[in-house]
Amino acid sequence: MNLLIAESDESARLAAVHKLEVLDTEPEEPFENVVSLVRTVLRVPIAIVTLVDADRQWFKARRGLDAVETARDISFCTHAIEQSEPYLVQDAAVHPLFAQNPLVTGHPGIRSYAGIPLQTAEGYNVGTLCAIDLEPRTFSDAEVAILSNFARIVVKELELRRIAQRDQLTGILTRRGFIEMAEQEIARFRRYGRPCSLLLIDVDHFKQVKMTRMAIWRAMRC
Repeated sequence: MNLLIAESDESARLAAVHKLEVLDTEPEEPFENVVSLVRTVLRVPIAIVTLVDADRQWFKARRGLDAVETARDISFCTHAIEQSEPYLVQDAAVHPLFAQNPLVTGHPGIRSYAGIPLQTAEGYNVGTLCAIDLEPRTFSDAEVAILSNFARIVVKELELRRIAQRDQLTGILTRRGFIEMAEQEIARFRRYGRPCSLLLIDVDHFKQVKMTRMAIWRAMRC
């Protein structure tokens, strides 16, 4: 059975994107390292780790581009996540889908694109790792293979990041996870100009509750 789940199930794909709890978070070294390496190894001016949300593509890491997000309807990555294979554009200026695209006719002037879908373990394409050139270009099989290997590293880092955010026994956010989630929600409210509030709950003797759950979990494994 093909692990790739039909992309027509957009609501489930979006749920997978938000499950990662990465949108609107601060830059992180593992992802920054990947885009730096992609730009150097493939000799491209722009490299991006992008997550495709409902109406935007948001950049978790980027090199060679100032924007932190763009509208989804003009993004190359929207087309890339519909594929199970690398998505390649040799010359966007003559491509029927992109010739009139503002990212091609205006800044940054994209001419060639290679995007590798970032596929979760459940089979959802949540975004891409892409290499972008400002000149027409044919990416070789070797270059696409390199980009695909980097994309697998990105997916692993996304998985590790999510694990680090939550206590594996209780599922509760760790301190790191709470801070990142709070920053993410604050950024979301600022973007849409909405008010926000924070509710704090102090649970007495939480350590005892956690130890009890741990004992039950161990007993069930015996």
